[in-house]
Amino acid sequence: MTEKFAFENAEVYVLPFGPLETNCYVLKSGGEIAVIDPSAQTAPEKEELISFLQSLNGNVKFIINTHGHFDHIAANKILKDSFKESKIAVHEKDGEMLLSSKLNGSVNFGLNIVSDEPDILLKDKGTLKVGDAKLEVLHIPGHTKGSIALYNEKGGFVFTGDTLFAGTVGIAKNFKNAFSEMIKGIKEKLLVLPDETVIFPGHNEESTIGEEKRHNPFLQD
Repeated sequence: MTEKFAFENAEVYVLPFGPLETNCYVLKSGGEIAVIDPSAQTAPEKEELISFLQSLNGNVKFIINTHGHFDHIAANKILKDSFKESKIAVHEKDGEMLLSSKLNGSVNFGLNIVSDEPDILLKDKGTLKVGDAKLEVLHIPGHTKGSIALYNEKGGFVFTGDTLFAGTVGIAKNFKNAFSEMIKGIKEKLLVLPDETVIFPGHNEESTIGEEKRHNPFLQD
């Protein structure tokens, strides 16, 4: 079931896909579209996503991955094939994960999910413009080395991938001090955003920055 959220400068649609119910987000603004974490894995799911995008009558400009794990990149390739002018964007430290089933973890589930090569390698504080919406890249390593959040200041929302969830935080154990680095990044780059900022996480329901500051047990000093 697709949920829709309306903001001053954009519409955000939520489409959970796959056995892990990974949230795929579709951002539409000013006739342009960005797909964030295209998680559709099966052929019917991919057909559903493509049909939905076509129904929006916009230009699919970006396919953005908040990080390189397989459940967040599963439909990269078919979207790139279907919307040939679109550009795949991921943080520079996760670029290799898109091309390797071992690095992105799909091989551990008996799958061979790979993406086309990224067109854009993102850096901290970089921006992507989708119609009237500007997405600021917030690099928060921990869950992966290249995990990012994408913040839209004017609309008041942020896509947090598998870094920050409602009531919890992401797993971070793949490199030394990964968890402490992630918590530090969340506090310094996400909790400083306005309390009313809507959080769109990689899994489960949305929240707000204020709610997580007050109640998330991993973020209490």
